[in-house]
Amino acid sequence: MKTKLQFTLSKLGIAWMFALVTINFNRVTIYELGISALLIGVMIGLYPFFGPFQPMFRRITDRYPILGYRRSPYLVIGMVAGSLVFPFLPAVVGTMAAGSPIALMAGFVLFFVFGAMIALMANTYLDLIAECTREDERSGVFAAAWTGQTAIIVVWALVFRVLMPDYAPARMQVLYALTPLVVTALAIASVWKLERRLSPQEIAQLRRGSADPIANTMNSIRSSLLLTRTNRTARVFFVFIVFTFLGIFTQDLMQEVWAGDVFRLSVGESTVFQQIFNGMVTVGMGMTAALGARARGAKARTEALPMDDKKRIATFGGWSATLGFIMLAVASLTAQVTLAHLAFAVVGFTVGVFTFAAVTVMSDMTVEGQTGAYLGLWSIAQALGLGASFIVGGVLRAALVETGLMSAPVGYAAIFGVEAVFMIGGVRLLRGVGVEGLRRDAHRFAPAKSAVAA
Repeated sequence: MKTKLQFTLSKLGIAWMFALVTINFNRVTIYELGISALLIGVMIGLYPFFGPFQPMFRRITDRYPILGYRRSPYLVIGMVAGSLVFPFLPAVVGTMAAGSPIALMAGFVLFFVFGAMIALMANTYLDLIAECTREDERSGVFAAAWTGQTAIIVVWALVFRVLMPDYAPARMQVLYALTPLVVTALAIASVWKLERRLSPQEIAQLRRGSADPIANTMNSIRSSLLLTRTNRTARVFFVFIVFTFLGIFTQDLMQEVWAGDVFRLSVGESTVFQQIFNGMVTVGMGMTAALGARARGAKARTEALPMDDKKRIATFGGWSATLGFIMLAVASLTAQVTLAHLAFAVVGFTVGVFTFAAVTVMSDMTVEGQTGAYLGLWSIAQALGLGASFIVGGVLRAALVETGLMSAPVGYAAIFGVEAVFMIGGVRLLRGVGVEGLRRDAHRFAPAKSAVAA
């Protein structure tokens, strides 16, 4: 229980930073300060692209322990360094709004640092779970941590609303200055007496390794991407991940801005959309997991749901989420905030159903002897889809609303319609992929297999 709680605590700290970026920072910069959504979308969209570089951090943490610990100090460093970006953001974006190119450059630098630290956190977090949990408890730790991260966003949004009900530079500065304190406390508590300390002899043995971290990272990324050229099923599943991330997250940058543009809600009031969405995602994931375990019956601990059942659940979630996006479009066109609340509840619940099923499908989509390469490929697809979703959201808002091409209600309805199209495309792609096809296509290309292994 202690281990499960500690791994959840670090996720709560990471969730604070994610929530501050996608609930408050986006709203303040785009709506209150009038900075182009295209610029903010690109700026925020940078951080997921550091994800594929996690192997570089892994090799560094493998060979260079700090005070005898390989993972815990690096997780704390990543969380603390990432959180220290936030106190600088209010002043930077205020100067950006005045047109300062130096402030613009500083904003991008801060998000580069944030992205690198997120990658460091993600890598050390996964390694800690692998090394500090038993195989039979690992799935429970993952489930608790990820559910906790989604659920706590509801709480963090409420905290943001209390601390900053309306935009004021001083209130924003207080909220952002609080971030390092919250994140540091959660980071330290999450690793306290969690990891075994290495002996001097073990550290010396680690440092005798001579691998070049950067070269190995580049080889790993190239090897994973090569699979999309040689394995048709891998290529289709890669596009499926990108499309569904675009479908789910393109509106993530725009929720609070939409609340201001169409419903005239304050910065504090606009947090309600994320509260409803993330709360229902948690419910959807939890119910799907519970029903899946019940369907497996007495063999729930040892036998997974068949791939076809997982795909059917994901397909149901995807089509239902599409209906939710259409409801959001109608809510935008009619300016009905009650309908928007209902629509976000539908989207959140069905995205939770879809996410649980899709993640279990993804974990099975590997080939023996090349598991790392395939899991790396799916990580790259997630990073690409998430980063692109922020950029696409910013592009669409800038092109449709900021230019005056469409009124705000119509422009946002079009954005929700684009999300529905991406979701439909992803669901249709899922129908044609499976583990059997992935492994069959892999074995058709012996030269590619050897290249990946190299």
